[in-house]
Amino acid sequence: MTPQISPQDLERWRNPDWRVRLAAWWEGYDLSRLPRVSDRSALRNSATRHRTGPVDTVGTAALPSVPAVPSSSAPVSPDPASPDPTAAGNPELDRLALMQLDRHGEPVWSPARSEGAQLLWGQDMTGPEEAAWMVDSVRSFGLNPAKSVLDLSAGLGGTARALVENCDTWVTGLESSPLLAKLAMDRSKALGLSKKAPIAHYDPEHFNQAGNFDLVMADRILHRVRDKDLFLDRVGDCVKPKGGIALFDYVIDGTPGSWDSWNAWREEEPMEVYPWTATRMADELTQRNLDLRISEDLTRLHRRHIIDRVRKLADTLAAAVPPPAPVLAALKRELALWWARLRVLGNGLHFVRYVAMKPA
Repeated sequence: MTPQISPQDLERWRNPDWRVRLAAWWEGYDLSRLPRVSDRSALRNSATRHRTGPVDTVGTAALPSVPAVPSSSAPVSPDPASPDPTAAGNPELDRLALMQLDRHGEPVWSPARSEGAQLLWGQDMTGPEEAAWMVDSVRSFGLNPAKSVLDLSAGLGGTARALVENCDTWVTGLESSPLLAKLAMDRSKALGLSKKAPIAHYDPEHFNQAGNFDLVMADRILHRVRDKDLFLDRVGDCVKPKGGIALFDYVIDGTPGSWDSWNAWREEEPMEVYPWTATRMADELTQRNLDLRISEDLTRLHRRHIIDRVRKLADTLAAAVPPPAPVLAALKRELALWWARLRVLGNGLHFVRYVAMKPA
């Protein structure tokens, strides 16, 4: 029996707004194959056919449900402590964005992308692992006010500030994007956390952080570093005796399920990637006299985190005023990047957590 679709849903898919188009694009549906209908009599005719027989419409029954946009929806009040990254004509932010360019000569991170990423991943986040989840993943290190953390993937500072708020610890955040580091530090200052959660820019290829920390953590950094040996040497130097390292990263495991998908992923990445195998990552940590406690494949969980956030995107957009065109374009680019990653995750590429301790 052919699934039925209501006349209201049929009209919405034939006359989609930008939210519907974005959701359909992610799910892989071509809305151009549905002829637009503006004549109400034609809609009534389709409703009659709906009651008497199946509707001959391509793919409508399988399309995702996207909330309709209320005509009287009020704008979402911005967080007063959150800086406006898309403020028009901000020469400082534009300058910082141009300091890190992708392989096509475009900024890796722009103010528009930072806002689009937060629509997808949540406030102050630039990736699928939520701040609360990251806090839970390092609770075994017993963080407290007497301990310190070095976060090598600070992003917009969401995880660093969550660690401060939940563990009352001290976190130094480092971020490879000059723009994100600036926005993150502004956010920490606005929240009164400039001393307990400072964020600064650094170059992972020339990592030389001073100081000793009870925990060094990094999320999806190492696979983008060419000189991993130097990076891991410096990480080991930063950890106190009896301190720990928590790395979350992409590694190669086996042959790609599809070389086309594999090559498309690498081409979609804004910067070159140099992933190690899972075995080599574990061996390199061990060779640095670190006690490797955990080597856990989290690929399935990582995929679920990504997909869950994408599914929530429609609700997020429905509750917000329509973002500016640059933010929408950046959001579409963000979705394309993560779609390319999804196609290889579990098919040659894996997401693994490594936990190691430094002996006394």
